Amino acid sequence: MEAFAIIALIGIGLLAAELLLPTGGLLAALGIAGLVVGGILALESSDSAAEYIGAALITLAILSAVSFLYISRKVIRSTMHLPKRAGTEEMVGGEAEARSTIDPTGQVFMRGTLWAARLADGVSPARPGDRVKVEAVDGLTLVVRPVTVETVQGSERRGS
Repeated sequence: MEAFAIIALIGIGLLAAELLLPTGGLLAALGIAGLVVGGILALESSDSAAEYIGAALITLAILSAVSFLYISRKVIRSTMHLPKRAGTEEMVGGEAEARSTIDPTGQVFMRGTLWAARLADGVSPARPGDRVKVEAVDGLTLVVRPVTVETVQGSERRGS
């Protein structure tokens, strides 16, 4: 097997790996460089078909680079304005299950973890098994409000 074919196959493999791994474009750049080097080596080869293969590899490298840049710009532009939320901030607005009576404090189960909970001002207590909505996070305590039957039915109607 010719050296240009091996280098081109490695370049194609790196481009494919970029689709699966979060490398920020490093593997794509190396894969594109591999295709260009493979194309140049093919053009310099004495094989009669290598001339076409070299031109095809360089064309593939250019198309891959343009596609990668176009798609990367679209992805960055679409995610740029999303709110940056992580950790407990992301829990606000979510629902949990009361694991103890919450009057005014208790425990809830959310995302596989038991959390300390405190009722929001002016709401009735929650019993074990009730669904509660997280309104805020205060340190390691979730501020919750029981989800009423009317709220659940209303959101089901809107969703259907």
